[in-house]
Amino acid sequence: MTNSDDENDLLRWVRIFNKSKGYGGVFNHENSSDKAIVEISTARDWCNSISAEFGYSFGEPRHNADDPPDCYVDFEGRQLGIELVQLIEQDHKHRASKDETPYAGQLYKDMQWSCDRLGASLCEIIAKKGKKYLKCEVQIDVLVIHTAELWLTSEQVNKWLKDIQIQEHSNITSAYLLMDYEPGRGVRHWPVFRLYDNLLNTTTNGR
Repeated sequence: MTNSDDENDLLRWVRIFNKSKGYGGVFNHENSSDKAIVEISTARDWCNSISAEFGYSFGEPRHNADDPPDCYVDFEGRQLGIELVQLIEQDHKHRASKDETPYAGQLYKDMQWSCDRLGASLCEIIAKKGKKYLKCEVQIDVLVIHTAELWLTSEQVNKWLKDIQIQEHSNITSAYLLMDYEPGRGVRHWPVFRLYDNLLNTTTNGR
């Protein structure tokens, strides 16, 4: 691949990310190959964050063409299946893609989060995914709920999770919330929070 090809590919990804005016662009893709790249990248960031927070060591994530799960990763002699799901308000993202700014005005107001809203969203995702896995008789080792909400911060999440009762699902062994990189935290890894864990036996929420 030439330098020109590299530059064109970079410009293509910039264009893809910017489709929704910077709102949830990390989830954007144009084809199945793009989707696989996004999923592997997200799984890698989860592994890096979990390793930084809890001292675990993972292998390199591998994409699973026959999902679920989306990816596999080696951990302490085992192969873990990682399923990825977005936490993004699709209506808000659609409005942003139609030139309504997420940084001011009504969309900005609608995008603000609360403890109740976060708890309801997390429990809804886990219940919906768990129902799907139960129906197809699949056991998921790790469900990674990845959010790119512009006005949801790790400080808010760390505070609110203390008051949120997460409903576990028998077909999802562990569930985590992964957030996009936040400048100013003093660490290079992305914020990660343990929603519940019957697999890794961790005892402390990420920060």
